[in-house]
Amino acid sequence: MHKGFLVGVVFCAIACGSAWSSPAPSADSELPEQSPQGPLLAGTGLEDGISPQAPQGGGKEAPPLENPFTVKSGLYAGIFGGGAFSNPEYGYSSYPAPVGLSPFTERGGIVNGVGGLLFGYEFAGNKIGDSWDFYWRPAVQLDAFYLGLTAASSGPGYGAPAVPGAIDSKQNFNAGVITVDGLLNLYTPVLTLHFGIGVGGAYISNSSASAVPNGGPASGQNLLGAGINTSAGAFAVEGIAGIDRWINKRWSVFVEYRYLLLTGTNFSYSGNPAVFGPGQVVNQHFDQFTANLVLAGLRYKF
Repeated sequence: MHKGFLVGVVFCAIACGSAWSSPAPSADSELPEQSPQGPLLAGTGLEDGISPQAPQGGGKEAPPLENPFTVKSGLYAGIFGGGAFSNPEYGYSSYPAPVGLSPFTERGGIVNGVGGLLFGYEFAGNKIGDSWDFYWRPAVQLDAFYLGLTAASSGPGYGAPAVPGAIDSKQNFNAGVITVDGLLNLYTPVLTLHFGIGVGGAYISNSSASAVPNGGPASGQNLLGAGINTSAGAFAVEGIAGIDRWINKRWSVFVEYRYLLLTGTNFSYSGNPAVFGPGQVVNQHFDQFTANLVLAGLRYKF
């Protein structure tokens, strides 16, 4: 009897010691582990496009997934080229007596080449919703490009009898354009969409210009003289929309559409002395130049 009593006392002592050494259960012990929250700004705490993933069951983190682009803010540069499809434009030529005024409508639909460079800076932006794969980022960009705007027209000349018929006009425009653009980039898991608007200026050279009446005493003569070349400045504004596809973390290719408007352009020529006499000036005014630009290019992010 004494032996059984002693065994019971020892067993109770061991059980009480085990219970004393174990911590009391917390009221939150039944709650699942919370997933860490990502930063609010896309690109914050990230390096070269690696997105942190939420912990899986068991408290272990899944391997990080890499985006096809870098999410670091910073400088980028690129090169682009394509075609410019000019639209019909209106204007007039003002000749000395005895010719007078000649209104005209430029012939549209002419395709010319475009080529240029871009340099910009992309800022950090906010994520869209709860996914790291959708977010927006603003950017500012400087564009410098060349395009041709070759045109030809035919319009009536007022001031008979010197020009009883129409005046056939041919122009060969070459424009250098510089704009500063504000852009919004929308990143998705596959592509980046960008939209923006640019403002700036253009320098337009008009070479080999001619205005030839097809009737009257001056028929067949270039009213602008021979080998005329002149230039003028213009205000430039453009709308931009495009799609980027990232090749790796630094390089991307893009296609882009731009609508370009050049306004307030005037050209002056020394009139043909055989028609107007010495020292006479011919003025040509273009209401505007507009063109649809279809471009493709390559961009590098530093």
